[in-house]
Amino acid sequence: MEHLSGSHDSALVVLSYIVAVVSSYTVLDLVGRISTLTGEKRWLWISFGAVAMGMGIWSMHFVGMLAFSLPVPVEYDLLIVFLSVVVAIIASFIALHIVCRQHVTSRQLLGSGLLLAAGIASMHYIGMSAMLIKITYDSLYFSLSIVNAIVASLAALWLAISFRRGEKQGAIWRKLASGLVMGAAITGMHYTGMMAAHFSLEDRTALSSGKLLDQEWLAYFIAAGTLMTLGLSLIGIVISKRLSTKDSEIEAKTNEIYLMNQELRELNENLEQLVKERTAQLEKAHDDAIQANQVKSQFLANMSHELRTPLNAIIGYSEMLMEDAEDLGEPVFVEDLGKINKAGKHLLSLINDILDISKIEAGKMDVFYENCDLAVLISEVQNTIAPLIERNHNQLLVSKVEGQLRTDVMKLRQILMNLLSNASKFTTAGTIRFDIFPQARDGKAGFCFRIQDTGIGMTPEQTDKLFQPFMQADSSTTRKYGGTGLGLAISKHFCILMGGVIEVKSELGTGSTFTCWLPNQ
Repeated sequence: MEHLSGSHDSALVVLSYIVAVVSSYTVLDLVGRISTLTGEKRWLWISFGAVAMGMGIWSMHFVGMLAFSLPVPVEYDLLIVFLSVVVAIIASFIALHIVCRQHVTSRQLLGSGLLLAAGIASMHYIGMSAMLIKITYDSLYFSLSIVNAIVASLAALWLAISFRRGEKQGAIWRKLASGLVMGAAITGMHYTGMMAAHFSLEDRTALSSGKLLDQEWLAYFIAAGTLMTLGLSLIGIVISKRLSTKDSEIEAKTNEIYLMNQELRELNENLEQLVKERTAQLEKAHDDAIQANQVKSQFLANMSHELRTPLNAIIGYSEMLMEDAEDLGEPVFVEDLGKINKAGKHLLSLINDILDISKIEAGKMDVFYENCDLAVLISEVQNTIAPLIERNHNQLLVSKVEGQLRTDVMKLRQILMNLLSNASKFTTAGTIRFDIFPQARDGKAGFCFRIQDTGIGMTPEQTDKLFQPFMQADSSTTRKYGGTGLGLAISKHFCILMGGVIEVKSELGTGSTFTCWLPNQ
């Protein structure tokens, strides 16, 4: 039997190798993408990958066949050619299905490699049988081609799994290097199989049933189409990976937001409970405070009355004894009794302040309006406060005014006494100005009583708490100057009760100015 000798087109051989390399790289990329999917998407990508991988391997094989030329024309059975494509796709599908699992054992890797090798070998020799010419095979080279197919399949699948589990850094270059090796293994299998084939002119009865192909043109067409398809597949894989990454990020953010919402919901529920409990506590504390304040006010009122009765007796008897001592000519007794009388009156003033503040807090302070001659009132206040003014060597400058004011005279007198006594107490060898002048506010007529001193003055922090009960500028002021800290609080409440206001301006070290405005009722 005479064997025909053929030759290979070097350009097409190189092109077949390029197709094999691109196909191998695509498979390596596909495995990494498919392994992250589940459900319907996984099966769609396996099907897509099987078509891309099968077509890539088949294209390399068929371009390699078309690269081989015999001295006689050879027709091809297109049905068998199509069958070889189907075999390549099925083998690729099975291999991808196994190797893309999350956990692949050594036995599964070996089994899928043998299946893929069987598919590649079957595709090759089924494709060879599509040539309508007698072919015999050398058993040695035939065996070597099968071994090459097994080695190439196992290497391809092992590399795919390795890249899926390996580091991402430098993965593209490692995949490209692996693709070059895998492409060489696949083309090596094909051309080893071609070396095993011997062609002869016997049994050409089926010549008329085949199709004579333009080998060179068809080879370039198939190669170009396959490369373009694989290129588009790679682009699709890259885009899909990026979209998958974005989807994963969005899913992670969604889960994070969901967990945060859950935490916020729990915190909100806890907060609502805490607010309810705190509100109940505050309501109870408020009720307790009101009750305690009422008890305190009642206690202070009772104690004030109990203390004033014997104190008035002490003051009265001290005055009577002072008169008797003067008649007897005992100046030492007069002086001592004067001190007792003075201390009693001071104590009575403190008790009256406590009684007044307790009445104010209890809402039991009444207002009695009557016409007041301001000139007479100011003169009385001036005479009363004169000893305190002289004690600290101060000078009182009064701008008297003529006029009538309908107000609670007792409360106005107490306000003016409190303000003047404070000015005198906190001023030493200074000047105290007392100005009275008519002034309308908000369309209502009234009078202003302004008291300005050159005393120690106050800071803004001290003025903020000045009108609070039992509060003075600071603890050092209390120790040095004495007092209960009730005078200004009482004065402010009296002003408010009579529809007026009391204001203060002060600067530390330069003095203070108090202004009391009362409407004409």
